[in-house]
Amino acid sequence: MPDVRLPSDGVNINSFDKTLSYSFTQQLGDSRLPVRSEATSRASGKVILVGEHAVVYGARAIAVPLLSHNISLRMYTDRAATATPHIKFQIGGRPAQDQLVQMVIDAFEVLGVPKFNLSIDARSTLIIGAGIGSSASICVGVLRGMAQVCGIVLTPVALADLANKLERRFHGTPSGLDTSVISLEHAILFERGRNAEALVVNKPKGSNLPWCFTLLDTGVRSPTIEMVYKAKPWFDAQGSTIIDQFNDITANAASALMDGDLARMAEAMSRNQVLLTHAGVVTQSVTDMITLATKNGALAAKVTGAGGGGCVLALFPAEICDRAIAAVRKSIGTDRVLPMFIP
Repeated sequence: MPDVRLPSDGVNINSFDKTLSYSFTQQLGDSRLPVRSEATSRASGKVILVGEHAVVYGARAIAVPLLSHNISLRMYTDRAATATPHIKFQIGGRPAQDQLVQMVIDAFEVLGVPKFNLSIDARSTLIIGAGIGSSASICVGVLRGMAQVCGIVLTPVALADLANKLERRFHGTPSGLDTSVISLEHAILFERGRNAEALVVNKPKGSNLPWCFTLLDTGVRSPTIEMVYKAKPWFDAQGSTIIDQFNDITANAASALMDGDLARMAEAMSRNQVLLTHAGVVTQSVTDMITLATKNGALAAKVTGAGGGGCVLALFPAEICDRAIAAVRKSIGTDRVLPMFIP
């Protein structure tokens, strides 16, 4: 398996924790009652640049936080311990699905705190089921809020690990990529079972403008777990050879971000798209959106996340970004086009 060459000043997430000044003030498992009656929290979305699906099988992937879209939560509790807590959970003024309520019950266990009545009022600008991390975001947001209520301060690494345990309720055996990038809110290189790496991102060569990635929503929704099952036979048949190919793509994308190399990033994205097409997760709605992006000047475009619809990630030259985004919005509507600039 080839080595991924990281920026020489890339940092391990353990040291990244210290940079962000997070620390434990209380050991998990401490059974104190809540110390606060209310709290607020927030968690962003995420975008996978390269390596989706393959990351489940041990390949490396690169993801960035989608800071412009997030979920915000406000929590209230009576601070009284009870074996049968009443959980009132609303999103946008509507009752949350029972699966989310059960996830909150799981959160008591992973935090190691006694159960208590809890009211959660959430507001979200994330697109559900579009491959931008809505389930991971809500897991991170719930843990951030509950930790505040209980007087626990979590490092980003601990937060990501606990949130990934909660996300199992939605995705079975998630890799941990989504909760890691959302917890850290930084571009990361991720490999399952290892500490993530914070990636250095520099502006494209010869430009003072940032990277112009744009998400185009196909409008089609498909559960992540279904797409993982659909892709599994192909990955199983390919064996380690396909993991090597994805790792090479990720290595080139990491170098492109560090060097500001648009062409190299475009090549990595295009190669990734070809492999995901073979895996069977690229639908006609995705292909149509890629065609629209390239017709409007995209250097590359690919499915991001689980596929089966969801969002397409397009890379535009920064100099034409505003014009290209306006043209795409004219074609499919403003709400379905999400610009994201890095850094």
